[in-house]
Amino acid sequence: MTWLQGGPFLEISFLLILDLDRQSLADNILTALKSFKPTVDFATTETELKEKISEFEIGYLEDDKDPTSKDYHQTQIPIYVDIDGKRKSILSLRQVSNKLIAVDFWFFGSELDAPEWNQQGITIDQLPFFQDFLNMLFDKFDFVIGTMGYEVSVTDLFDTNETWPNEKYNLDNINKQSLQVDNYFSLIIANKKYVDLHGTNGVFTTGQKQTLGKEKYST
Repeated sequence: MTWLQGGPFLEISFLLILDLDRQSLADNILTALKSFKPTVDFATTETELKEKISEFEIGYLEDDKDPTSKDYHQTQIPIYVDIDGKRKSILSLRQVSNKLIAVDFWFFGSELDAPEWNQQGITIDQLPFFQDFLNMLFDKFDFVIGTMGYEVSVTDLFDTNETWPNEKYNLDNINKQSLQVDNYFSLIIANKKYVDLHGTNGVFTTGQKQTLGKEKYST
């Protein structure tokens, strides 16, 4: 049985610069999450977790008979996150280009619970808790840019139809038209050191942190 089933999925994701080797970066992410608030619990043994990191580090070829084919580095780790209740989530790590890593958290996003799958739904009233989660991730990781939305990831910001990994996933290729919270995302947080949202309507700036999002959700 898969860890998450059904849908839609609420995705909270962000980009990190790959300034270390993959294993060191992944180890740093997991170490930070083990002491994170809200609490993140890994639904794996330590051995399984090490295997997941190795999977991300080593990668695999699109065509194992062609050493020049696309080389994927990704892994998915089942976790629990305590956001207004202990919830199943999947932590995904993906190398989307030579210098960018996408970190995604997927949550069961239906407003209705799915007890047959042990999955708690997300009501409109609970969405601000998930916004807070993205804000706290920024405070912990000082990431490049992060997003929250249904069935959309931070990688959907890029102006390309190419599948990752691809060097078109670079910060100069972010589609400014996608920086909208009504049509695409519920919340966008950008680090001014890397992506400047200056000139985008509705941006709130605190130091290097730029926030674009709905002020509140209506029931």
